[in-house]
Amino acid sequence: MSSNRRDALKGLSLGAGSFLLSPLLQQATAQASLQTPRPQRFVFVVKSSGIVPEGVTPPSITSTDAVNQSLQGVRLPDSMAPLEPFKDQLAIIQGLSGKMCRGGHSSWFGAMGVYMTGGEHDRGAILRATADAELARLSPAPFQHVGLAVRGPALSRSYGGVLYPGITAVGANKELPFQGSPDLAYQQLFGSAAEGGTARTRFRVQKNLLDFMVDDIRKVNQAIPGPEKTKLDAYLNAFEELQERHSRLSSMKDRIRASAPGFDDKFTSEVEEVRQEAHFDLASAALIAGLTNCVTIRLDNLSTVYSELGLAKHNHGIGHNESTRTQEECRDIIRNHHCTLLASMAAKLKAVPEGDGNMLDNTMIVFLSDSANKHHGDCTQWPYVVIGGCSGRLNIPGRYIRYPDYGTDDCRTIGNWWTTLLNAYGNPVEHYGNEDLVLKQNGVSYRGPLSELLT
Repeated sequence: MSSNRRDALKGLSLGAGSFLLSPLLQQATAQASLQTPRPQRFVFVVKSSGIVPEGVTPPSITSTDAVNQSLQGVRLPDSMAPLEPFKDQLAIIQGLSGKMCRGGHSSWFGAMGVYMTGGEHDRGAILRATADAELARLSPAPFQHVGLAVRGPALSRSYGGVLYPGITAVGANKELPFQGSPDLAYQQLFGSAAEGGTARTRFRVQKNLLDFMVDDIRKVNQAIPGPEKTKLDAYLNAFEELQERHSRLSSMKDRIRASAPGFDDKFTSEVEEVRQEAHFDLASAALIAGLTNCVTIRLDNLSTVYSELGLAKHNHGIGHNESTRTQEECRDIIRNHHCTLLASMAAKLKAVPEGDGNMLDNTMIVFLSDSANKHHGDCTQWPYVVIGGCSGRLNIPGRYIRYPDYGTDDCRTIGNWWTTLLNAYGNPVEHYGNEDLVLKQNGVSYRGPLSELLT
C-alpha cells in the first residue's frame, strides 16, 4: 500500500476516532495455544405460523401416551422424507409446553428466551439473552453468532438488508441483527478470501481502518487520566475484538476460499425459496470454514408467499384457511421444502471428516417455530426437530420423544428443554427462563434439565 493511501486511511480513522471519542477527550482536556477440543456447533432454524405436532409425528405412532422410542424402522411423515437418510441422527421432541410465553402469531423472543413479551405488532421488552445466544457464547468463533433472515418480524413486509425479526437477543434489550440479503452476507462472511471485487476491497479497507483505530485509541489511552482510561478501555476492547477477527479471517483465507459457496444468481434473487436456499448455503459454508459455530436462520414470516412451491397465499392466509388447498396440504408442501433445506445442510456437514467421525456428529440443528404448535399458537406444545450427533452430549439422536400432556403429572416445558441444552454444553444453569405459574400453583411444575436426555 502506498504512503498516500496509508496516510489517507490513517487520517480517516483519526477523524472517526475524534468523533466517537470526543466526550472522553473533552473531559480529559478539561481535567488537564495448545490443541483445542472440537467445536460444538449449533444451527437454529425458526419458522413462522407454528409447527403442527401431527405434521412431524410418524404415521405409525398413534398412541397419545408419553413415549421415548427409537426411530429405527419407523417411517417418517411424507413431508419429512428428505430427512430419512439422517434418521439415525434425527430426533423429534414433542409435548413440551410454553405457556409462560406469548401465544398468537409470534412469541417474539419467548420461543428461545422463555418468557412472555410483546403483542401482535409489538416486540415487547427483551429480558435476557435468548438460549441460542447463550449457546453461541459457549463455542466462540470469529463470527460468534450469525443471524440470517429472509423477512423481518412476524407481520412485517420488511425485506433485505439488516433485519430485526424479534427472535434472538444477545442480552437484555440487545437484539441480534440479522442479515436479510444473501449477497451482503456473502461479502461479510467470505470477503476475506474473495478474489478481487467489492467484497475483497471492502475487507482490506476495513482491516486497515481497524489497525489505525486501535493504534490511535492506545495512544490516547496513555495520555488521559485514570477514570477516563476505564471508559476508553471499553472502546479499545471492542475494536481489538474486531481487529482480532480480521486477523483470524486473514489466516484462514485458504480454508474460507475452499468452503465458500460459488457466488451465483441465487445470492441476488428476490424469490423467497431461493433466498432461503442461499442462506442455508452460506450457513453451511460458514460452519465448515470455521467462521462461526452458531447460526440462527429465520426462514419466513407471515408475509412470506411460497410461489415457487405453487402456493398463492402467504403464510397468514394459509393459517386462516384462505388458500384453495387445505391448510394441511399447504403445510406439508412447505415442510417438505424446509426439510429439503435441512437435509442439504446435514449432507454437507456429514461429508466433512472430523476426528473419528464428521462435522454433523458435532453439530445440533434445531428446527422450531416462533409460535409453538399452530398458526395462533396456544403453546400447550412446542415441537422440535433436531438433526445431528449433538457432540455426544445428548442421547436423543435417532429417537422419538413425547412428554405427558400439559397440566398432567410429569409434564415438562420448553424451559426444561433449554436448561438441558445449556447444561449439556457447559453452562450448568439451575433453570433457564420463567416457570409456568399455573403448573407451579397446581404442583406439577418442574425446574431444571431433562436429565433423561443428558448423556
